Amino acid sequence: MQATRSVGIVLLLGIGLLLGCAATQRGMDATLGVVLDPAYKMERVAPDSPFPGVNGATVGSDGHLYVTHTGNGTITRIDLATLKPSVFVPAHAGVFIPDDIAADDKGNLYVTGTTPLVGEVYRIDKNGVKTIIASGMAAPNGIEYNPRNGRLFVTECFQGNRIYEVDPAGRKPARLLVDKDVVPVPEGFGFDPDTNDLIVPDMGSGKILRIHPDTGAIAPIAEKFSAPIALTVGPDKMAYIPELGGAVYKMALDGTRREKIAQLVPGLDNVAMTPKGRLFVTSYWDATVFEVTTDGSGRFERLFANGPNQPVGIVAKADSLLVADAIMVRNLEAGVYQPTKLNAWASHGMPLPLSLADGPGNQVVWTDCIHGAVALGDPAGGQFQGLAGELKLPMAALMSTAGTELYVAEYGAGRISAIKLADGTPAELATDLQGPLALALIGERLYVAEAKAGRISAVDLRTGRKEVLLSALVGKPGALANDGQGRLLVLDGAGQKLLRIDPQTLAVSVVAAHLPIAYGTVGSYPPVEFALPMTVDRQGNVWLTTAERGMLKLKKVP
Repeated sequence: MQATRSVGIVLLLGIGLLLGCAATQRGMDATLGVVLDPAYKMERVAPDSPFPGVNGATVGSDGHLYVTHTGNGTITRIDLATLKPSVFVPAHAGVFIPDDIAADDKGNLYVTGTTPLVGEVYRIDKNGVKTIIASGMAAPNGIEYNPRNGRLFVTECFQGNRIYEVDPAGRKPARLLVDKDVVPVPEGFGFDPDTNDLIVPDMGSGKILRIHPDTGAIAPIAEKFSAPIALTVGPDKMAYIPELGGAVYKMALDGTRREKIAQLVPGLDNVAMTPKGRLFVTSYWDATVFEVTTDGSGRFERLFANGPNQPVGIVAKADSLLVADAIMVRNLEAGVYQPTKLNAWASHGMPLPLSLADGPGNQVVWTDCIHGAVALGDPAGGQFQGLAGELKLPMAALMSTAGTELYVAEYGAGRISAIKLADGTPAELATDLQGPLALALIGERLYVAEAKAGRISAVDLRTGRKEVLLSALVGKPGALANDGQGRLLVLDGAGQKLLRIDPQTLAVSVVAAHLPIAYGTVGSYPPVEFALPMTVDRQGNVWLTTAERGMLKLKKVP
């Protein structure tokens, strides 16, 4: 009897996918996927956006502008004659959390893979293929190649805060130039063309520093900048410095002259200049690029439409749809991602919102796998508090039905922890799970997506006992949800489909197929994975984000 039911499930999935293929061929909108369940109707609520945040920038030897995207591991090439962007390094190329970027005179790019999850430096050839040339760093961030002497340097930012010289060929180990925390937060930098000294902005102190490339000797050039986050030296031998708050300055390399040349928006990240003096500034918060005039007129132009960073979590709360994108929590209003007051880059000490779930009252909860934390905060007021720390890659959290504790999926430990909302006290709920990534509650059972094994397990909250619910059919279960009727929704990133499972009968059906979603891993050895954003509102509508940062709604049909 069991064998017959299993065959029936497989046949049902096969028939569903064939129907999806047929529907696509009949001309349905492929950007929405194919809905196979008559109980739902697909709607696009927000359009896709050009970029998932924009971080580092450099002008290549070919004259194109190259920008990095930490949000999805891609690098974009922008033709400066037409301003047409194209993907140069795709998300599957094994370049993880690329933050800053530099170019040599031989057609190579150099990129930092930041945070302790990665800690790598890459050389990327003209075909977009990477080679790791340094690894084991805490959080490599700023990077710059000096074409006058062929030397390459890297700064760590926030974690470690060291400065290294890196062999462009990757044959020699990185050489420590400035030790840990001597400079509070060294950011993206440039070189003095006359002395080859590094000209480094320190985001932590607001100073601009001159650092000798051989001895590491440090001399301050200027001070009283407000969070300078990058620097480039132009062909006019002036330093161009954007601040996190949106100001852009031009400064003489001896610090004697300083001029504010533009006021952009908060959330800037990096800067690049062409040999002919065209200045480009990237925005992490608004996911765009600005071109700024350098003549002091204050003029600038936004080159691409705004958008969020890559969404990593969504939750339907009251009449709002809230989205976490690693920078902040945003509110989706009329198809536009609007910022709330929960912003990790604007609030000191706020854990990074790397997932999102409902919380008590007006609050939401999120996990920060980089810092091993789980937090609680109010999007409207901006108040937040850390609930627990020293967790091992917490990737998802879910509030209990009673609203008294959180269930936290610790991917790195292979366990589920229960954390008291009142005081943050942790307790072990389930162990020996294979990459727990997403959670859902139905009655007294907690369902766990095990990404490494490609399966779903169930944990009895009364006894703590666990068992495998579904051992196959889902290649990469990236999100789970209760559909509101006691059935489990599973979003499969590898199969690009949404499944519905009845836990009582194990009946499996395909709700939607060919969805524009994607999963990916982060880091070389060992890798981690991030959950796919999906939520179900009180009306039973299913919301999910696309791989290109749009928003889809599977509206429940009455």
